[in-house]
Amino acid sequence: MFNRSRVFAVVFVFLAGTLPVFANAVHAPKGASGQGLAADAFFQSPTTVNGINVTPFDDQGTIFDIFQIPSSFTSGTPFALTFSNIANGYGIFDCDNGSNSFAISEDTPPQNIGSTCTKGPLGSNDAFVNFNEVGNTSTISFLGGAGAPPTFYFWTTDGNLTAIAPVNATAPEPSAFLLLASGLAALALLRRRALQS
Repeated sequence: MFNRSRVFAVVFVFLAGTLPVFANAVHAPKGASGQGLAADAFFQSPTTVNGINVTPFDDQGTIFDIFQIPSSFTSGTPFALTFSNIANGYGIFDCDNGSNSFAISEDTPPQNIGSTCTKGPLGSNDAFVNFNEVGNTSTISFLGGAGAPPTFYFWTTDGNLTAIAPVNATAPEPSAFLLLASGLAALALLRRRALQS
């Protein structure tokens, strides 16, 4: 005997099990504070990489490129970030100094080493951004919400960022197509079974 609830349960379990596979999840927050002494961890003079203003950040000898997302991001414009190799990593560059909008060193007492970072503790700002990673491109969208910082800075490895551009056309995410296709397949299966009985 055909049981519709079983079909819906199977489709739900299938979707719950497969959707996370499509998320690359190569983004991760990075903290600006506590990355060594002020003499070792500091913001260098801003430069331009492929027309994009970036501020190199010296993390105890490892250089990361820090770049600001344009202010139109927080008013609803998604942006596409393109990398030479997205697997090298990228993400929100948090000040990681409580609710302050500047980074501090590990010196005693700590020293202010710059404000080219996103206000808030490490990882706190990921809740305000949606990441859609496809190939070497990540489309980021602002989700908003109470406590969202007014300005977002991102990090990536030195020389990895190749382009940043606003996304004007609204296109469905790949997971939305998968969900739609699965729903249509389930409906077709239900109809076929109903006609056979």
